Amino acid sequence: MVSHPGSIAENDIVYGTGSGRDLMLDILRPDVPLEPARPLVIWVHGGGWREGDRAATPNPPLVDRGFVTASISYRFSDEAVFPAQVHDVKAAIRFLRANASRWGIDPARIGIWGHSAGGHLAALAATTNSIDTLEGEGGSPDHDSSVQASVPLSPPTDFLVDWFAESAFPPHEIALEAVDDLFGGLDQSTPERIELARAASPVHHTSGDDPPMLVVHGALDDLVPIEQGRALVLAMQAHGVDSSLLELPHDDHGLISVFGDDDIGPDHLEIHDPLTPAMQEIIDFLERTLGPVE
Repeated sequence: MVSHPGSIAENDIVYGTGSGRDLMLDILRPDVPLEPARPLVIWVHGGGWREGDRAATPNPPLVDRGFVTASISYRFSDEAVFPAQVHDVKAAIRFLRANASRWGIDPARIGIWGHSAGGHLAALAATTNSIDTLEGEGGSPDHDSSVQASVPLSPPTDFLVDWFAESAFPPHEIALEAVDDLFGGLDQSTPERIELARAASPVHHTSGDDPPMLVVHGALDDLVPIEQGRALVLAMQAHGVDSSLLELPHDDHGLISVFGDDDIGPDHLEIHDPLTPAMQEIIDFLERTLGPVE
């Protein structure tokens, strides 16, 4: 993670292990005293569950508004198939909660956001707090992995449906290959694949105990069609959860209206100043649900 004016960065912090190696995260926080404790927001990068870099993070504007932030790595599908990815995300949440005082974090106010595959994992972490099989054993197992707010951007949310049959877009081979890799190449009709697909689908885990959520999705997204975002919001609203969809009518998967640049990928993400209205809406949501921020 690059340095940012008025902030303190701590990189390559080991939060757990997976597949015989260290799992790491980076911290970026305001250069202020550790008290009073501040809310934490965790970034989960995208890349189809098979590539990406935690250093490509949009967290700096949140630090400017007083949040402590983290950006985490997780195992890719060529190293371990699902549910390893969500196990790692939850391990990071537990680790950060267990070590909250080290970085001036309020452990009762943790949010999570991410783009694409990272958006999926951010949504899944928010909707599966009570499911033991998705917890894993990494991080700090004596702490819980709950989050108090979630902002999934361009997220896959239901792996039991044909994304493209219900959209205006033809099947996208990159998306289909990434999903197959996530589930270890299992045939879609096998009971094992169906069980994994259901477990990986935030839509099928929603309940009245879920935290507030803002889903951000581009109407022109041909990689993960916007129907995926809409389905999650509708499922949460059916349980009375504070949830809404920020639908961006001119955006594709890269969300130029959020990041202010069409050069977004698993290894590059640059936030422009001034912030876009969509990014401002995201920050306002996090302040509303996790605040106050000094």
